[in-house]
Amino acid sequence: MANAGPDPDPDSDSDPATAGPGPAARVDAWLNGAWTLAALAAAAEGRPLPREHGRLLAAAGCAEPDGDGWRLLPAYRALLAGPSGRPAFPRRVARQLGQAADAAVGRDGREEEDDAALLQEGAASGERMGAFLDLLREHVAGFGDLLEKDGLRFLDVGTGVGAVAAAVLDRVPGSSAVGLDVEPRALRLAEHHLAERGLGDRVELRLLDVADLSERGAYDLAWFPLAALAPDAVGRALPRVREALRPGARLLTATVLRDDPADDVLREAVVRWRMSLGRITPWGPQEAARELAAAGYRDVRCVRTPERVLTLVTARAP
Repeated sequence: MANAGPDPDPDSDSDPATAGPGPAARVDAWLNGAWTLAALAAAAEGRPLPREHGRLLAAAGCAEPDGDGWRLLPAYRALLAGPSGRPAFPRRVARQLGQAADAAVGRDGREEEDDAALLQEGAASGERMGAFLDLLREHVAGFGDLLEKDGLRFLDVGTGVGAVAAAVLDRVPGSSAVGLDVEPRALRLAEHHLAERGLGDRVELRLLDVADLSERGAYDLAWFPLAALAPDAVGRALPRVREALRPGARLLTATVLRDDPADDVLREAVVRWRMSLGRITPWGPQEAARELAAAGYRDVRCVRTPERVLTLVTARAP
């Protein structure tokens, strides 16, 4: 019998099966990536980079020499500034790295965020909703007419700090909204945020689970955030929202999953695992479309956004 040779060395720098880096080298690369991301987030305040901090980011292709020191490249400075301001990026990175660390040791990593973080996330969601409305006006027949409807009524499921409702009300003069949430703290922040924007008298905030919504034929447009609801909650809530919509009214949701993830399988796998840990509904565009149709919605449409991984899904109530 031929000698099969020695067992593979787990610390080898190459993997015979893939002719690429071995397990130890891959793990080192992933760990280095986590530290590089942390270094990028730590540079968000815009101060001159200390020597070793700058050298790390330069090695990663994020920074360049600046006299005796280092500075971020313009593209990365713009990324860190973002639409919600410089603190948003470090918070996002810290949250995800913290969640990853908790997952590594089997802990439930759902920590309560402070008010400032919730308000920043809400502001980003509101800006994104404004972009959604512009996109749907352009690509979905009749959506522009809906946004010009006198007295439009908007249902904001999982309203958070109220920024999504505010974005709709800003776009549609004379409109009003009802914001639902199960967190009293979120509604307290929403009340303050909406009052600051002069919209407090146009939004009714309710401490209510959407699965307990009992209205019929009351709304022209509803935002239904899959990312904030567990699968069993979605199954209970979709019929309630459909009944609360007027005939022909629209429901709008979004997904960061893709139907064709072949070019980024790792990213899709990471997102799905994170969703499972957070008990978030893991529907891609086509699955969302099928589920909406099964729940009695009609004219289901999927609309890709400029954010490559984000797809809008909209449907009409019968």
